[in-house]
Amino acid sequence: MRSTFALPVLAAFALSACGGEADEAVSDEALSADEVAVVIEDNGLQPGAGEYSVRTELIEFDAPGLSEASIAEARAEFESGAGAPYLYCVTEGITREAWFSQMVESECTLSRFSANGDALEGVMSCTAPEGLNGRVEVAGTSDADSSDLRMTATVPTSAGEGTVRFRVLAEATGEGCGQVE
Repeated sequence: MRSTFALPVLAAFALSACGGEADEAVSDEALSADEVAVVIEDNGLQPGAGEYSVRTELIEFDAPGLSEASIAEARAEFESGAGAPYLYCVTEGITREAWFSQMVESECTLSRFSANGDALEGVMSCTAPEGLNGRVEVAGTSDADSSDLRMTATVPTSAGEGTVRFRVLAEATGEGCGQVE
């Protein structure tokens, strides 16, 4: 079931991500492509062109107020959906937003992004017909051949606010792009 990984969990509970802890010094206004490109150009952190295999791991699903049975069911759905890797293609000159969007199978817009060496962090807003919607915080490492990112989405549930934390691991599979699922 590809990266629609957390997406069964999110969809099952009609979860759409919303803001996490507000950082008063940080604006969630979208950065222009030029502003994002400057950060990327400054440190050279960009995935290389080619096909990538992605797998997702659930770190935490916490939803105070939901029954243990509901939480266990949501975790099981997430893990069954996240179990199988899926493929996506990175093209020469791909933008940071397009890369994140392909990796999580949503349309994402960065509102904050910084990179230092191979470490990166940011906040993005994502939309998809099913799945990852709303504010998502991302932090991790990336180089030309792989990435190891941790993402956090704070989500509303029928019992209040919940948190989904997951890890997205991407690894280059070869030079060209095969058929993308």
